[in-house]
Amino acid sequence: MTSLEQSLPQTHAISGGAVKGLKDLARLRLVTGSILLLVSLVGVLGADWDIQWHAVVGRDQTFTPPHDLILLGIGLSGIVALVSILIETTWSGRHPDLRAYGADFLGLLHSSLGLYLVGFGAVCSAVAFPLDTYWHALYGIDVSLWAPFHTMIYTGSVLSTFGVISLLFEAAHLAERQHARRTALFSYIGLVATLGILLSKFSTFLTPALSGHTLRLGAITLTFFPFLLALVAVFVCVLAVRLVPWMGAATLVVAGFLLILLLVSTFVPPMMTLLVQVEHETYLARASRIGSTIVPLSGQTPALLLLALCLDGVVWLGRRGTVAPSRQTTWMLVAALASMVLVAGFTLVLAGVRAQAAPGGGGGRAGHLLLGFVLALLLTIPGSLLGHWLAQTMSRTLTMNQMLHTKRR
Repeated sequence: MTSLEQSLPQTHAISGGAVKGLKDLARLRLVTGSILLLVSLVGVLGADWDIQWHAVVGRDQTFTPPHDLILLGIGLSGIVALVSILIETTWSGRHPDLRAYGADFLGLLHSSLGLYLVGFGAVCSAVAFPLDTYWHALYGIDVSLWAPFHTMIYTGSVLSTFGVISLLFEAAHLAERQHARRTALFSYIGLVATLGILLSKFSTFLTPALSGHTLRLGAITLTFFPFLLALVAVFVCVLAVRLVPWMGAATLVVAGFLLILLLVSTFVPPMMTLLVQVEHETYLARASRIGSTIVPLSGQTPALLLLALCLDGVVWLGRRGTVAPSRQTTWMLVAALASMVLVAGFTLVLAGVRAQAAPGGGGGRAGHLLLGFVLALLLTIPGSLLGHWLAQTMSRTLTMNQMLHTKRR
């Protein structure tokens, strides 16, 4: 993957003050993105802890420690984004040259588009939280992650993560154009880590597709889990390959994703045990079937390393000249399709979906289970195609945004 720097027109006769201003802008966006990255990690820990609590204890009150962590993440992300927007607005007022590298909002603010996304995502999640409390008051306790306002909270969280991705991508290329190698390096490291967090959020959210959210076709129960897993995994990994100019970018993202899973698995069980003891709670009757301390999040599977290695392998072959540049996109799509069939199949078997599939009996049950399993695996094809297209579209949009900024300059 070549640097965007090679595809952009070079600027000439830039004053020393303008160069320093651009370097400072790149550093500001790097620092802001790094802080937002840590805040997002706090939100992930809170959300995964809350999922375990709802599933094995239930929803007892609004302000529990898991909810407090989620609210802390939402509040901090909004505050950090707002402060950075105000700083960029002030800078652009003093140095008009910087206005080419941001976007106006209501004619009052001028900042990175990524920061606006972070702010909007924080507002979306903040509005959804009291609405979720009201929903529970009206309709009682539920443990579905796909409840309306749970979905709204997650949507805001994902929007904020997209904003951080955009922010760090802008910081990296601003730094590259000013030959600030260290800033560019740390921006790409942050970008890889943020993509790992995005994959973690997506993978957690698709878990309900394995239980209760299925399609009945006569005696066959069809799960949409393989479609969703292929969609999010291919999207994030292809996005990594297209945005990060390093060999092994997709593998690094999945490695970061697995480190987050390890952190959650280390953090949640003792916190669950401690909180149950402190609040004198008891586990629900069904907890013995799903684990009393941590609920398996089957979307967070180490098998995704296969997808990442296949995509990085295509990039490696392309850089060696074995795969022509004009054919690289096609081969990446083929690699994604083939690997996701294997990943989804392994995950379905590991999760025991076949044992939970269509009830009924009779001699044809095994055949119905097998047919449902095969049909589910076939859904990885449209999921991979859609994920690949979305990644191509988003990376192209981010790249074009950088080119437009330079043209305006």
